[in-house]
Amino acid sequence: MLEPRNKHLTDLERRVSNTVLVGKVSQVDHAKARYRVKAGNFESDWLPFTSARAGNTRTYDSLDVDEQVVMVSPSGDPSQAVIVGSIATQAKQAADKGNIHRTVYPDGTVVEYDDEAKAYKMDVAEGGSFALNIGGGVSIKATGGDIKIKAPGAFDIESAELTHNGKNISESHKHTGVEPGGGITGPVA
Repeated sequence: MLEPRNKHLTDLERRVSNTVLVGKVSQVDHAKARYRVKAGNFESDWLPFTSARAGNTRTYDSLDVDEQVVMVSPSGDPSQAVIVGSIATQAKQAADKGNIHRTVYPDGTVVEYDDEAKAYKMDVAEGGSFALNIGGGVSIKATGGDIKIKAPGAFDIESAELTHNGKNISESHKHTGVEPGGGITGPVA
């Protein structure tokens, strides 16, 4: 009579101890968005990872091999486990201040927002590039400061018309007071 009860208790203890496991990603399948996790002597089957969104609007941010993660197993069954998040480690620390939201990429690129300073910053790694493709109009407005653009190379603008303070300064613009010779033209018409 005690043997079945002990067997049942042993099974319950195993299930409880497998409910939440901390381990490291051992393999990644990017095409299927699945991961294998090693926790001690145990290695999981291919597991899904929760994300911020997974419907028509979706986000995907792949885990890395050796990334420390938390697995939750319903009813203590690791075959049903889901990876619910990552844990920052000493080697891969989060931001050093609570008011900073930061994403650091393996190439050294950093995207950061400091809500205390109200500052958004993107530092693209050496040799990187940045492209912004927008199907509609774009407006940039600085309500309290300057806008500076600095480049060691050329600055190209392609447009049907270019205006400055409401005046056309594109290649089709005209000047008043044009006289032949070395005279100075009048202002933009």
